[in-house]
Amino acid sequence: MSLRSISHAIVSNLKPVNRVTITAPCTRTYATAKKATHPPRRTFLHNKYTDIIKNNRAVFIFQHNNLTVKEFTQLRQSIGNVDGGANTKLTVLRSGVFGAVLRETKFANLEPLVNGPTCALTTNVADSEHPELMKKSVELLAKNKKLLLLGGKLDSVLLTQSDVLKVVDLPSLDQLRAQVVGVIEAPARKLLGTLEQPASELSSVLDRRID
Repeated sequence: MSLRSISHAIVSNLKPVNRVTITAPCTRTYATAKKATHPPRRTFLHNKYTDIIKNNRAVFIFQHNNLTVKEFTQLRQSIGNVDGGANTKLTVLRSGVFGAVLRETKFANLEPLVNGPTCALTTNVADSEHPELMKKSVELLAKNKKLLLLGGKLDSVLLTQSDVLKVVDLPSLDQLRAQVVGVIEAPARKLLGTLEQPASELSSVLDRRID
């Protein structure tokens, strides 16, 4: 058999290839970033801590050392017995979540204080309503050897540990006003007494001469 005959036989035995027609257009896909989702518990704490920062004029941060649930309950009851303490709370903090909340506010400089086991004493009571509330509450917690005051904020002002102790020891605004008024009126009273003294002495002399 010649080479041409062999080639013809091979070609004749080949089966036709089915052609595949692509009708759908070719599209390019891109990877998209997924939106971060947080566990429900973390979301709840984030909202709770945001409310604490925004809706309390005083937020004082304490470090606690292995306080039990029973001890925290006793401290909360003691604070509640202080005049105005019903509106004062002691909240155990999740440092990571609370730090994230602080970074979203103008109080971000407090974040270094929230490291390890911490809790916050918070109140929105005005000084005029209960002038001794913050002082007595801080003193009550300071007596506990397992608690250490770190700092905090009052209204829009950041406070160090020493600042908090100084602020809570200040008299109330009404007391300060009374002291200022007393200082202003003291010279006037003294001058009035000086002016009245000669007149009273003259009156006494005249009374004796008449007698």
